[in-house]
Amino acid sequence: MTAYLTDSQRRITRALRELTDEAGYPPSIRELAEKVALSASTVAYHLQALEQRGLVTHAPYRSRSCHVCW
Repeated sequence: MTAYLTDSQRRITRALRELTDEAGYPPSIRELAEKVALSASTVAYHLQALEQRGLVTHAPYRSRSCHVCW
């Protein structure tokens, strides 16, 4: 399933899982950005692309609501 993801998207999904497991709740975009060494806007862009593919979900207008679906 991850064969068609970019390297950045793989790093973001891995970091999203790790940070969620560590804290017990999803990280903010800034926390994800810091973990994967990308800008917050780049992480937001990739999260949107992942959501369009159905690999990540989030609740609109809620912070810290991203979850990896697989």
